[in-house]
Formats: sequence, C-alpha cells, structure tokens
Amino acid sequence: MKKKWVFIVIGLLLVVGIGGKVYMDKKEERKEAEKIEAERMSVEALKNTFADIKSVEFEAIEYTVMTGYYDMFVKMTNINGEFVRFSYSFTTNHPNEIDSWRVVDKEKVQKKGQTKNKVKVIYTDGSEEEI
Repeated sequence: MKKKWVFIVIGLLLVVGIGGKVYMDKKEERKEAEKIEAERMSVEALKNTFADIKSVEFEAIEYTVMTGYYDMFVKMTNINGEFVRFSYSFTTNHPNEIDSWRVVDKEKVQKKGQTKNKVKVIYTDGSEEEI
C-alpha cells in the first residue's frame, strides 16, 4: 500500500512539473510575440515621424513594466543609403506616435516627415518583413 502512494505522489509531481514547464514556455513565447508586435507597430510610428526611411534594423529592445514603455535601439537607413543609430520610446497605448527619440547629429537621416514607401524591417529575433 505504501508503494502505491509513493508512485501516486511521484506521478503527481511529474505532472505538475511538466505542466509548469509547458506553461512557462508558452508564457515566454507570448512575451516574444508581444515584443515583435511592439517592434512592428513602432515602425509604423517611425514612418509617421521620419521621411525617406528605407530600412529599420532593431538592435535591442527593453520593456519597462512600471511605465509600459519600450526603449527601442535601431539602425535606420534612408533612401540615400545613409544611416543613423539611435533609440526611441514607444508604447502600444499610443501606437501611431513615437513619444521621444534621441537626436543623433544626423538630421539629414532623421528628417521629420512621413515615409509612404515600404520599409524593410529586421526584428530582434532575426525575422524580416516589409511594412
């Protein structure tokens, strides 16, 4: 009888352990998908902020839970092949605008205006898309 209870307890521990691992993996996948979606939305906002963008490559991204803001670190290239590396803040609560960005002495690349053409995007996970 004691052996039966030991097997039941071990079985329950295995089920709980495996279930917890699956749950944590799914949670991590959801966080990654949310991050990529925030990157995609922020490119739309970049297109509404800067003119003549050819490509945007995400180099890093940080999320602050307390404020709900992402800090995006990108390499942005214009249609003339000139590029600038800079960071900006973005929140999914205001998906059509960049809240702040750091101007890097390259105002001819960071030219205010709108980009109407498609922009090549390279996300932090390495995937690519045209927006």
